[in-house]
Amino acid sequence: MSKVFEDKDGNTSSKRIAGFIISGVGLIALLALGIISMFRVIKDPSTAMESFKTILIVGGGLLGVGVFEFLGKK
Repeated sequence: MSKVFEDKDGNTSSKRIAGFIISGVGLIALLALGIISMFRVIKDPSTAMESFKTILIVGGGLLGVGVFEFLGKK
């Protein structure tokens, strides 16, 4: 398993894994919304955008500061 998924003690962090998964789902949903909106009219785009952005915020909160510290070291 990659070190980005480990906490400072070297244990795999389920919060970070869940954060990556949830953030990925949010990004895919936003991308899908953008692609669909090119071909069809979205009836309530602001609500869809806000809900997908909320998913991204939740995923980012689960990832936490530790991931950014890991990425900053490289």
